[in-house]
Amino acid sequence: MGVVFVMALAPPLFAACLWDVRHRLIPDWASAWIAAVGLAAAVVAASLAGEPATLIAPMASGLACLGLGALAARTGLWGWGDAKLLGAAGLVVGPEGLLPLLLGTALAGGGLALLLLALRGPVRRGALALPPGAPRWLRAEQTRLRRYPTIPYAVAIATGLATALLKA
Repeated sequence: MGVVFVMALAPPLFAACLWDVRHRLIPDWASAWIAAVGLAAAVVAASLAGEPATLIAPMASGLACLGLGALAARTGLWGWGDAKLLGAAGLVVGPEGLLPLLLGTALAGGGLALLLLALRGPVRRGALALPPGAPRWLRAEQTRLRRYPTIPYAVAIATGLATALLKA
């Protein structure tokens, strides 16, 4: 994947991660943008190779990731925004980047979960009090850790996507 395509992925990935950390939602436009970049890269690669059939592999990878994400969303492991973002990431990396994407995502998600679990105890005991002028999103995160910790999985998916792109 060319530098232009990778640079085109940065704004929606950053926005998805930031929005997910702050609100635990992933905007649909970010997933659509990432999917469009992946599709454009696949079309360019197929036209350079002179083989239109090579478009099938990245689309199959995207659909496989979307199916895996939908299964996780349906069982309540994560939200539908995460499923759409994983599907878009699968379209970007294609079949050759599927394993690094999924492994990187799983490892980063596990790391995030461990971090949030480690922070949950001190936050519940009041050992990690915020200063009076702390931003609202940080206070919301503190409340989330006290009550019902959730993981901003867009960060894990972005990490998995970066891992897959670096392996390519």
